[in-house]
Amino acid sequence: MIARRRQVALALTALLAGGAACQAHDHETPGRPAPAAAAPRGFTLVASGDVLPHSSIIDRARFDAGGSGYDFRPMLAGIRSVVSRADLALCHMETVYGANGDYTGYPTFKSPPEVAQALAATGYDGCSTASNHSLDDGSGGIRRTLDALDRVGVRHAGSARTEAEARTVTVLRAGSAKVAHLAYTYDTNGLPLPKGQPWAVDLMDEKKILADARAARKAGADVVVVSLHWGTEWQDEPDEQQVVLARDLTAARTGGRPDVDLILGTHAHVPQAYEKVNGTWVVYGMGDQ
Repeated sequence: MIARRRQVALALTALLAGGAACQAHDHETPGRPAPAAAAPRGFTLVASGDVLPHSSIIDRARFDAGGSGYDFRPMLAGIRSVVSRADLALCHMETVYGANGDYTGYPTFKSPPEVAQALAATGYDGCSTASNHSLDDGSGGIRRTLDALDRVGVRHAGSARTEAEARTVTVLRAGSAKVAHLAYTYDTNGLPLPKGQPWAVDLMDEKKILADARAARKAGADVVVVSLHWGTEWQDEPDEQQVVLARDLTAARTGGRPDVDLILGTHAHVPQAYEKVNGTWVVYGMGDQ
């Protein structure tokens, strides 16, 4: 997976450099020599797959904490040097957090909130939170999860506690760049959205994704990253829905510029291919964390 992360980082570096160069050209004054443009600066991005604590993982975290509480940091220690060095590091928090020791694995996940502490300690800046397990514990699970991420300073995209939060684009800094992070899921395992909260989880819809991406760009985002929870579990090749949606999203442009700059896929639980589609990098699936 490190090789894939490097490829994505290089792709984003080239993209940002190209955008900076175009902006410098746009501000030339007719009849006067153009000032020497500052060298475009890129940034590095690390992204990783599903954070999905099954019961065995929860048990191990309890053991690592000495039998009192939960400590997930040792499990992530091996990637900390890579994650913490990146200008921007994004994870996928697939499950919601439980309360008062009521923690469960498959099929209905409720994870200990100490997971958030481990993500922050590892160096993650933000996580996508839209998944088929987003409603495993209703709106309460969403609230607890986002509250825990907020407490440790990890940003999030894809689920929301309020309508206002759902309408607010998550923008992170990567060096001097503003990076919008959008996230969507194909479904919530058939669980209905909470009554009166149609905005609680962002569901995959091409028109909505593109509208959100354009709004983010209009609000000042230099780069738009879209996380998609999609595909067929345990299949290492992208399915037709992934291929078609990736093609359509990457083909969309406004003012000659792509609306989406990078697509990061999760859900399949195995690494899937990555490729450039219409000139934009698409990572179909990053496997599990």
